[in-house]
Amino acid sequence: MKKLLIVCLVVCIAFLSQGLFADGWDSAKLNKEVDLALADNAIVQLKVDVGAGELRITGKEGQSEIAVIAKVFGEELSDDHYILSLEKQDDTAVLIAQFKNDSYNNARIDLEITMPPSLALLVDDRSGHIIIESLKNGVSINDRSGDIELSDITGLVKIEDRSGDLLGKDLRGDVFINDRSGEIQLKDVSGDVNIDDSSGDIRAKKRIRHSDSCRQFW
Repeated sequence: MKKLLIVCLVVCIAFLSQGLFADGWDSAKLNKEVDLALADNAIVQLKVDVGAGELRITGKEGQSEIAVIAKVFGEELSDDHYILSLEKQDDTAVLIAQFKNDSYNNARIDLEITMPPSLALLVDDRSGHIIIESLKNGVSINDRSGDIELSDITGLVKIEDRSGDLLGKDLRGDVFINDRSGEIQLKDVSGDVNIDDSSGDIRAKKRIRHSDSCRQFW
């Protein structure tokens, strides 16, 4: 009886904590909206380095520039509290959206990015939902927490995911996934699929190569 009570208490605390974090995230106040843009024919890839916040990236046919709409949420924030920049480094456009201190409660930066679909994309994301669509030169993602949605992607897809569900559809290229936790759903994949999964369900309309600590199969 005592053991059952302890288990119930732990579960209740976990659900309560999730609710509090969700409420805090949703109730954060819009502090500032910033537009960024960069155009250069020498750029071949976009690197996105972001902290907490929602991230949506879309390839736009006929668009020659990288355009960013950033929405900064949080109380009592100034420009000195975060880094928000889009710059060219050699052949790479580098977008940084991060807070300088992790102690800003519920603060986040939501990003909506449109870009030429021919650019390769590299994403390093701390926390938040990621949506990426309509790109033609591959995607590489390193994600710590949050769900990932990919659609209409041509080229190699590489994902390192620690926590969160993954949905991929209409992927025209090989897919490599290293996943620690969360459900994986793949649909309409034309290339080979390789998955190293520690925990969570896998649903794929494609013959895949899967491995975990216990087994490996096709």
